[in-house]
Amino acid sequence: MGADYVHAALDGFVEVVSRLVIEHHHRRVAELELTMTQAQILRILRKEPLSTGRLAAELRISAPAVTQLTDRLIRKSLIDRRPVEGDRRMVLLSLTAHGKSVVDGFRHHRNEVFSDALGHLSQRERTDVIEALKMVSWALGAASRPTVAEPPSAPLPSRTPERLAEASNATTGAKPTPVVKRLRMEWD
Repeated sequence: MGADYVHAALDGFVEVVSRLVIEHHHRRVAELELTMTQAQILRILRKEPLSTGRLAAELRISAPAVTQLTDRLIRKSLIDRRPVEGDRRMVLLSLTAHGKSVVDGFRHHRNEVFSDALGHLSQRERTDVIEALKMVSWALGAASRPTVAEPPSAPLPSRTPERLAEASNATTGAKPTPVVKRLRMEWD
């Protein structure tokens, strides 16, 4: 498998996913009258409540900018700001129930889009794609983590080159093709 093949596959995947995700988010964000940064704040706070300083660091913007953005989200009843017990200078930002439902709505719709797309695959192929996505997510995140944890433990189902060729031939009606025993991916 040559580098051009790998790059074409990666480019195609990224283009389709980017288009779907960006169109979906822009439409939903516009419906809710949010900016993309405000939507990102909601996504980040869905994981856990954060201080203004930690949220600013996560977004890579200044604390005063976060305060302005969060003030708007508070007015829309999407987040709360509450003092941290024992430190009057620090406040903790968290999603309200309404904020959680907005983020969950984004996720639900995104998952529907992916489920519909995966519906074109066999059960076995869906399982393989989902397991591969877990590994890709881990690998992409590894570059941004100071220490790299172990990859997800669930192994990919056995998909030997022979079985892949058989599956491909069965769906296309093609005659059996020679199978490459080793697969090597090359990256620039």
